[in-house]
Amino acid sequence: MRILVPVDLGPATDKVIEMTEAQAKAFGASVELLHVTVPEPDFVGYGPGPQHERDQLACDMKESRRKLTALKERLIEAGIEVSERMYQGVPEEKILEEAKRSDIDLIIMGLARHSFFYRMWVGSVGEELYRQAPCPLLFVPAPEDAEG
Repeated sequence: MRILVPVDLGPATDKVIEMTEAQAKAFGASVELLHVTVPEPDFVGYGPGPQHERDQLACDMKESRRKLTALKERLIEAGIEVSERMYQGVPEEKILEEAKRSDIDLIIMGLARHSFFYRMWVGSVGEELYRQAPCPLLFVPAPEDAEG
């Protein structure tokens, strides 16, 4: 069994990892951690921007990679087989691509709370995956104090 765990490294991440550890041990599953970062500015139709913006993006990506590796090590210490991937792009698209490419059996992810207007204008990664996921989903709610 293979479990895909997309993490945004936000408030629900610790709870998601706890749930992942429990499910992976219960089913003898391997885990694939996935983090999707924002696309490069030129990818979304903007110029590359000033150097300080590119430097900040590189710094943010390095920090995200460090956090993702720490999560991987935490699961390895628990005796779970883990791989990690980090992509740039639209989260829903990358998660669905990875789930299909890796023949995933279960997706475990955090579910952030957003206002009605946020969901109406921006949408929700969880809602999009609910409609299109090729396998079952297990949503872990973000902590109460993390409402957006």
